[in-house]
Amino acid sequence: MQKKLFSILALLLTAVLVVGCNTSEKTEDSDTQQNEPSDTAADQKPSGDDTAGEAQEEENTDTPASNETNTEDASKQPQQDVTYKQNGVDKTEKATESKSVDQSYKLQQLPGFTLTQEEPGKDMLVSNDDDEVFMRIETIEASQSSFTEVKTAMQDYMNAVGETVALTTDELAAFKDVQNIEGYVVDFDTEKVIGVVFENDGLITKLTIHDNDKQDLTNAMMNMAATISKK
Repeated sequence: MQKKLFSILALLLTAVLVVGCNTSEKTEDSDTQQNEPSDTAADQKPSGDDTAGEAQEEENTDTPASNETNTEDASKQPQQDVTYKQNGVDKTEKATESKSVDQSYKLQQLPGFTLTQEEPGKDMLVSNDDDEVFMRIETIEASQSSFTEVKTAMQDYMNAVGETVALTTDELAAFKDVQNIEGYVVDFDTEKVIGVVFENDGLITKLTIHDNDKQDLTNAMMNMAATISKK
């Protein structure tokens, strides 16, 4: 009986020792994991937001220099005062030099107008307020044609538009120091078409102006045309 009791006690003691050892090992493993340093991707490299912020700062640093360059280029464009009359009021504005893309001329362009190419050999200077108010500009080298030939072509065009009336010297006063000049007008109720041919600086220039009573920009367009010269 005593021998059996001793055997049971020995088994119980062995079980207690085994459980204690397992518990101790798990506790040590848990402590080891808690004490190990974190080695995540977030700790190893900067986040995408930080990288984007640095790139944005570099872009913002470059932008002011670019704007400054554009401002300097605009300020270097040749300018001059152009005086004209609109609806009975005398006006003077600062005009900026513009060059034709296809033709060999340049002119002083007033604000409120846009110079575009209509087709090869023909440009359009259009009012930004009314695109039905414009001046068509065609230039021919004086060595390639004559003033008489270009004038005849203009007269034929104007006669097809309507009954023409020759422009007076006062109406053509904007054109100074030109070699030859003639102009015509066809008046409608509230609109008019004007044709002008003049020779200057080795160019024969043909103008066709479409205007109306509301805008009354004929004199402004003529004063711009008077600045036409070779590039």
